[in-house]
Amino acid sequence: MFVACSSVTAAAEISPVALLADRLKPMTSLTAAFTQTIRDDRNELMQDAQGTLVLKRPRKFYWLTQQPYEHLVVTDGIVLWQYDIDLEQITKQAYTADLDKAPALLLSGDIEEISRQFNIEMRSINSVAEQFILTPLVADGLFQKLTIAFDVSGLLSMSLLDNFDQITDIQFSDVVLNPDISDQQFEFSPPRDVDVIINDES
Repeated sequence: MFVACSSVTAAAEISPVALLADRLKPMTSLTAAFTQTIRDDRNELMQDAQGTLVLKRPRKFYWLTQQPYEHLVVTDGIVLWQYDIDLEQITKQAYTADLDKAPALLLSGDIEEISRQFNIEMRSINSVAEQFILTPLVADGLFQKLTIAFDVSGLLSMSLLDNFDQITDIQFSDVVLNPDISDQQFEFSPPRDVDVIINDES
């Protein structure tokens, strides 16, 4: 009886930060398809999109929205590019660890950066899945709360509540864990006929 109680107590004392680290650290690279919906504060659908995600730790990230419009966010960990393909607009800026400005980037970051910027709670969904709820420690970012869900196979979903009470829900499918991905996947060269807006000195 004493041994059983001690095991339960030890498990309960594992911090949410450590549990999230256990989920993220084995994920050195990943590819997935995603569907994304955005609903307003009245739960009315504002946007429905689909695309692909590729990431490689540390800090390499490729997020391509393909439908209904094309938009690319990509970084090699040094420069962050955002390319609105339909509007032919490109923004270039230095990559920073300011993860609340681009929440999906935290999947390719490290747990020390994440724990410095967020309060982390863990909630079990069922016997095979759990959610991690991340709340920014400084309330001047773009969102109020970010929820990441994992099941036994890995990354399941992300949900973002922004400061306008809009909810972005992202469901992942066809997840491949730790494939061999070339660094060239995260390099970007702007097309010659598209102007580049530089947000900083990158």
